[in-house]
Amino acid sequence: MTDPYFGREQTKVKHFILKRYLQALAFKVLRFSDITYVDGFSGPWETQTEGFADSSFMIAIEVLRDAQVKILERTGERRRIRCFFSENDPKAFAQLTAAVAPFNKPEEDFEIRTYCGDFEDAVADIVEFIGRSFPLFFIDPTGWTGYAFDKIRPLFDRNRCEVVINFTYDFINRAASMSDPTTISSLNPILGGPDWEQRLDSNISRGRAVEKLFRDTLRNAGQFEFVVSTKIDRSTIDRPHFFIAYGTKSEDGLKVFRETEYVALRTHARDRAGAKERKREAKTGVRDLFADMDADVQEMSIDEIVD
Repeated sequence: MTDPYFGREQTKVKHFILKRYLQALAFKVLRFSDITYVDGFSGPWETQTEGFADSSFMIAIEVLRDAQVKILERTGERRRIRCFFSENDPKAFAQLTAAVAPFNKPEEDFEIRTYCGDFEDAVADIVEFIGRSFPLFFIDPTGWTGYAFDKIRPLFDRNRCEVVINFTYDFINRAASMSDPTTISSLNPILGGPDWEQRLDSNISRGRAVEKLFRDTLRNAGQFEFVVSTKIDRSTIDRPHFFIAYGTKSEDGLKVFRETEYVALRTHARDRAGAKERKREAKTGVRDLFADMDADVQEMSIDEIVD
């Protein structure tokens, strides 16, 4: 079977983090609360499997259905799970709706709602759909628009909630370096409003300062206790492709995310070493006998980062 993530190592680690973290979250939260999972930019996009198994929405459905069954077996109580999938592209939305329809079973306390339109415009519907359950928001845009913090702030107005956002560093870093006023102002909604350039940390590089300001803005918008991020490098180039930003109001949540992050980064380091070797071998026609050793070194570097 062909690996659906072949050549898409960044997507693989992103989905790895989502799956592992959602598994841990579900088994913790379902002991005391129902769960609502909200995917703001559901797609599907660039999936390589017929059943969309390599899409965020199908990964979430699989994880949550499994957790619901196991909690029922252990406790005798079936918790209610809701999923809200938003997508504004009509063609992708049609695929999404058809793919998730078989799993929408409200009579079994597993309810799925889909929304065709902009994520920001769905906020009121999402708040009503969540009710008193524990929500996890997954925001994975292709750029940096469509989730203005001032507009989605009501989603976070609760004592317990968590959010995972793909901060598209490569695109945003280029945009933040432009002199075009329209491009600069397009970053206002996720960087705290106009004049965001004046609020950048001058002690670090511009790109990393923008990412830091993004986290600070997210923390303020959601009144999160902790906001951290995971740097995901390009497959064959040693520079950031995107960051996975995570916001939580719980120290336990932070601990689980950091544990997930550690395993994910070690896996990604090995995958990147493999991708680099394939690229080098394709260019030279010669296999490196020490490629596995290089992979080990890449994994060890993750331990250095953690330390």
